[in-house]
Amino acid sequence: MPCRIDHLAVGMTRKLPFVTLDVFTDVPFGGNPLAVFTDAPGLSISTMQAIAAELNLSETVFVTARGATIDLRIFTPKSELPFAGHPTVGAAAVLAAESGEELIMRVPAGLVRATVTALANGVRHATVVSPRPPSAGPAIAPEIAAKTIGLAEEDLATAPSVFDVGVAFSVIPVRDRATLARCAIDMAAWSRWFAASGAASLHVVTLDDFEGGDTVYARNFAPGVGISEDPATGAAAVALTGWLQRAQQRPDGTHRWTVHQGVEMGRPSQITIEATVLDGVVIAANLGGSTVAISRGVLFA
Repeated sequence: MPCRIDHLAVGMTRKLPFVTLDVFTDVPFGGNPLAVFTDAPGLSISTMQAIAAELNLSETVFVTARGATIDLRIFTPKSELPFAGHPTVGAAAVLAAESGEELIMRVPAGLVRATVTALANGVRHATVVSPRPPSAGPAIAPEIAAKTIGLAEEDLATAPSVFDVGVAFSVIPVRDRATLARCAIDMAAWSRWFAASGAASLHVVTLDDFEGGDTVYARNFAPGVGISEDPATGAAAVALTGWLQRAQQRPDGTHRWTVHQGVEMGRPSQITIEATVLDGVVIAANLGGSTVAISRGVLFA
């Protein structure tokens, strides 16, 4: 006799609806997987963290309040994030059908404005504006950064940088795509030099044309938040606009780049980033990408 699913809910008090989707891709099983809990008011931080750890995705996002502004909380398997790109892009794509194509979402780092467009075959494209532009911070020495990602100092294209968009990232440029593919994090070096820093997430990047190219190839290692390697890191892509402007010195105006990530993991992702430059500095940035719905269900909590 088949067992009823309700038996699994013994001792549980709530049924939480959720959807999963792949973000920064237009085909299933690419990009970065995400779970969106669409109706989660009143959940404690510990419960949200436990759910994120249970699902063990790069990030899980919870809709905790709705109104003119939609409140979101974002968790990795180990910690809460004040802002992240793929959860806000994914949440916007899920919520657009209910809340219109223009959304205002609130995360701990600030307000995130989103625009969603429906494409063919159920694919949705969302663009979100970062709650803050990238700001620079002190970076680690080149020889230490190189050792931490399993490379020699001469494998770096330029010195590392740090840029913060509510979450700080260490941007480590390497000389070419073959070098990028060879990266492997040295956990002893990471624990010694990065774990306690404010920019423990390592965003390793390269371009075929560092001076003027608009195509970036990236990998992201974030063991501090429980992500050994991330298939697509939207907040890091926004932070990267600060580094790109520093490296390329674009004129005032709006500039666009495409970031390819996740290739080495078998989950190719594509992120579009835009930066508005004034007086040589990025004063606003956004990111966008496509999403594909994968599943829908209920979690007992």
